[in-house]
Amino acid sequence: MVVLRAIGGFFVKIGRWIKETAWIQPLLIVGGIFAIIFSIPYISNWVSSWFSDADAATNFYKGYKVSLDGADKNDSDADALFSYMAKSDSEKTDAEKKKWGEKFYVVFVQEECAGCETIYKGFDVLDSNWHKGEFAKEGQTEKFEMYTIFIDTEDEIDNTTENLFQKYFFDRVDYLFEDIIGVMQESNYVKNLSSSTSYLNDLQTLDDSVNFASPTVFLYDPAYENNSTQLGVSEVLFTVPGKNNESGSYPIARTLFDCWYHQDIFAEGYNA
Repeated sequence: MVVLRAIGGFFVKIGRWIKETAWIQPLLIVGGIFAIIFSIPYISNWVSSWFSDADAATNFYKGYKVSLDGADKNDSDADALFSYMAKSDSEKTDAEKKKWGEKFYVVFVQEECAGCETIYKGFDVLDSNWHKGEFAKEGQTEKFEMYTIFIDTEDEIDNTTENLFQKYFFDRVDYLFEDIIGVMQESNYVKNLSSSTSYLNDLQTLDDSVNFASPTVFLYDPAYENNSTQLGVSEVLFTVPGKNNESGSYPIARTLFDCWYHQDIFAEGYNA
C-alpha cells in the first residue's frame, strides 16, 4: 500500500504541474517550431557541402568551356579550336591568333569526375595567381589561357541521344591523338617519372573514344620543339600530382606551372 500510495502521489504531482504550467506548453511548441525554421539554413548548407567540390569544379570548367554543339556537322567551337591547333603558324590568321592565343591548356573533363574535381583546384590557384609570387617568372609576358571540352556532352541527333565527343568529334582528330601517343612516350616527363606505368596506360586511351581518360590535359605550345606533335601539343597529363609529391591545390598548381614552362620534371636533365 505504501508503494502504491507513493506512485499515486507522483502522478498527482505531475498532473498538478501540467495543470499549473499549461500556459508554458504553447510557448514550448512555438519555440520548437521557430528553432526548426531557423535551423533550416544550417541544415541546407550542411547538405550542400556534400556536393560543393563537384559543383565548384563543374562551374569552374564551364567558365572555360569550348562547346561541342554542332559537332555532328563539323561546326562546333571545339572543331574550330582543333582546326586552329593543327595549322602551321603561317596558316593562322591574326584574328585566329587573337581569339585562341598562342599557348594554352586544353582540358578534357566531364561531370561527376573525381580526378577533374582534384585538379581544378590547382588550375584555379594558377589562374588566380598568374604573374604573382611563386607563379611569376622573370620576363614572363604570356597570358594564362585554358579551354575545356566536356566529353560527356550529348545531343539529340535524328531522334537518338548521341555523345558528341565519341560519335562525331573524335573521328576527326583520332589520327592526331595517335601521333601524340607516339611522341609523348618519349617525353622528358615520362623519362623523369619514378614510375611511368600508369601514365603510359592512360596515354593509350588517347586513341580510344569510349575509354578516353578524364581528365586529360594538353598543353598547346607549338613553339616548344622538344616534343613536336602535329597538333602542337607539347605536354600531356592525366592525374596531376602535386610538386614534390605534396598534396593540395598549391602543389598541383606548381606542377602545372612547371608543365607550362617545361621545367623541373618536364625538363631534360631533371634531377629529383
